[in-house]
Amino acid sequence: MSQFGMQMPGGRLRRGASPDVYSALMGLAVLALLAACVMLFIQGSKVGADGSAIGLQDQSKISLRQ
Repeated sequence: MSQFGMQMPGGRLRRGASPDVYSALMGLAVLALLAACVMLFIQGSKVGADGSAIGLQDQSKISLRQ
């Protein structure tokens, strides 16, 4: 029947979706961005006002935590 372009119903099995290389790369990118955000928060808390990662220090009185 395939000679005439006809196909049997159910002749081809459907596979479920599976992760590929691009999914793995996307997961790796998300982990790298998460690690970068954590490091930014830790380093920001060292130089922020009163140990706050998002606080701004006064220009005339800057102190760094060690």
